[in-house]
Amino acid sequence: MFAVVSLPQFVLQAALRHEPELWKKPVALVDPTRNTPTVCDFTPAAADAGVTLHLTPTQAMARCGSVMIRHRSPARETAAMEAVIHCAYGFSPHIEATAPGVVTLDLRALSRLIDATTETLMVWANELRHALRDQGLQASVGVGPTPNLARHAARWGSGVEIINAPRAFLDGLPVAALEPSADAATILDKWGIRTVGELLALGQESLADRLGLEALALFSAASTSVTRPLHLAQPAERFEESFEFDPAIETLEPLLFILRRFVDQLCARLEFTAVVAETVCLRLQLENGQVVERPLRVPQPTREADTLFRMLSTHLESVRTEAAILSVGLTISPIQAQQRQFGLFETVLRDPQQFQETLARLAALVGSDRIGTPVREDSHRPDAFKLIPPDFENAPPASGRKTPSLLESPAIRRLRPPALAAVNSDPSNGQPLAVRCSLADGKLKVAIGPWRTSGNWWENTGWSREEWDAATLRGKVVRLVRQEAGWTIEGLVD
Repeated sequence: MFAVVSLPQFVLQAALRHEPELWKKPVALVDPTRNTPTVCDFTPAAADAGVTLHLTPTQAMARCGSVMIRHRSPARETAAMEAVIHCAYGFSPHIEATAPGVVTLDLRALSRLIDATTETLMVWANELRHALRDQGLQASVGVGPTPNLARHAARWGSGVEIINAPRAFLDGLPVAALEPSADAATILDKWGIRTVGELLALGQESLADRLGLEALALFSAASTSVTRPLHLAQPAERFEESFEFDPAIETLEPLLFILRRFVDQLCARLEFTAVVAETVCLRLQLENGQVVERPLRVPQPTREADTLFRMLSTHLESVRTEAAILSVGLTISPIQAQQRQFGLFETVLRDPQQFQETLARLAALVGSDRIGTPVREDSHRPDAFKLIPPDFENAPPASGRKTPSLLESPAIRRLRPPALAAVNSDPSNGQPLAVRCSLADGKLKVAIGPWRTSGNWWENTGWSREEWDAATLRGKVVRLVRQEAGWTIEGLVD
C-alpha cells in the first residue's frame, strides 16, 4: 500500500503560504525569471476577474484593477517542499520526493496500517492533511496498491481518495491523467477516446501499432499491478522560513506577527522529526542593503513555540535598524533531545528559559557587558575580573566549608571603592609616616612593605601599584596603596 500527497497549485501555495487571507482576493503570480515576466498561476478570484495564463502584469491589471501581483519565490518553494517532507516523515519513515509538491509514502511497514480498513486509512490520511494545513498548505491524499495508482487518486480525487477497486477507478479517469504527449492526445481525441477505460479497451498491441512505444508507456501508467522502487529521501537537517514584506515595514508588530507563524510551523516540523531547537538565527534584510543577523542560543533545547517566540520578541525589543525591513528569515538548528540524570543533591533552575529572558531584559537596560557571572582574570592585578554568561550545566560542584588555619593571614575588609587618603612618607625610602583620612588619622606606629606589582606595561591599559600594611597609634590596621593617581586606603583589618 502506498500513499501520495499532492499539493494543487504548489507554486502559488508556496508563494501565499504565509498570507492565507489572499486566497479570497484576486492574486496573480508572476515568474520573474522568464525573459518576459508573465502570469504563471492565479487565485480563483483572479480567474473570475478574467486573469489568464501568460498575461503580462500590465495586462493582468488592465483586466482586473484590484489584482495583486506576487512574484514566484524559489526559496519559498524549497521551504514548502521541506515542510511537506518533514510532515510526511512523521507518518512514514519511507518517503520519496517524487516531484515539486508531490511526495510518495510507503505504508507497507507501518504496523498501524497493516490490514487497515477504509475507515482507518481515511482517519490516517485526514491526520496527514491536518498536519499540512498547520503548515499553511492544502493537500489531497491518495492511497492505492501502487505508487502510480496512489498518485492518480491524489491528483484526480477529492480531498482523500482510497482506491479499493483499482480497475473501476482507472476506467473513470480522463486520458489526461496518463500524461500523453501533445501529438498522442490529439490523435486520441480525434478517435473519441476520452477516458482511460476506453483507451484500455483498444488493447496494448493494436494501440502500439498505431502510436508506437508511447502506447506502452500509457498502458504502464494505467497498470493496476506494476510497481516501482521509491528513491527514498531524508528530511533536511535545517528548518528555515523566510518572507518578503511588500511594502517594507518600520514597526515591530507585523514582524512579530509573521515570526509567530514561523515559530508555530517550525516547531510542528521539529516534533515530526523528534528533535529540538538548539539555536535560533534571526535574519533581517534592510532596505539599504544591510543584513542584520542574530544567532540566539536556546538555554534549554526545546520545541515549545511559546518559549521560542518569547525569546525572539525579547531580543527584538532591543534591536534598532537604520532602515526599513524588506524581508525576514528564521533558521532553527536542531539537536537530538537529551535526558539528564541529576544527582540526589543536585538542583537545577526551575525555568531556564525565563531566567535567560530576564538576563536579556537586563542586558537591554544596562548593557550586555554588565551581565553575567564574575570570574577572576589570569592577572596579578587585584580585583581583576570579567563577566561571562552563566553556565549552570557545567558549574563546578559546591565545595564544603573550609576550616580556618592558624597560619593563615587575617581577613581584610576590602573597600570598594577605595577611600582617598593623604599620606606623609619618608623621602629616602617612601615609607609612610602618617595618614589622614576619614577611616584612619594620625601617625603610623608601623608600616610594612612595599609590595610592588605591575602589568600590561606594553599596552595603554598598563598599571602599577605599591602596597603597605600599616597600623596607627590607635591600633587601626589599614592597607595603603600608592598608584599614579595618589594614595588610597584599600582595606581594613578587623
